[in-house]
Amino acid sequence: MFSVDEATAQGRFKAFNEELNHEQCLEDRFYTIRKADDEARVEIKQLLGELEIAHVKSLPRSQRNAILRRVKHIKGLSQRQAARISGVSANLIFKA
Repeated sequence: MFSVDEATAQGRFKAFNEELNHEQCLEDRFYTIRKADDEARVEIKQLLGELEIAHVKSLPRSQRNAILRRVKHIKGLSQRQAARISGVSANLIFKA
């Protein structure tokens, strides 16, 4: 690939791998910073408006799922964290 001669190919391969570059790997693009529970709780309260967080689990299924779908899309909030804060099971969040 780098040369027909094995010694030359090894030298070029080594130089190629030691070369500095400024490429961003795919993993860097998908790295997100998670919110602390307090920050997440504030955002969920803003999303709910007048409704208390504890009342979400007692709502009718259609209303509850609509709210949980909106909560799932809060940036930096994991679904498990949303389940913990809202008091519903993680499976309800996943299925909403």
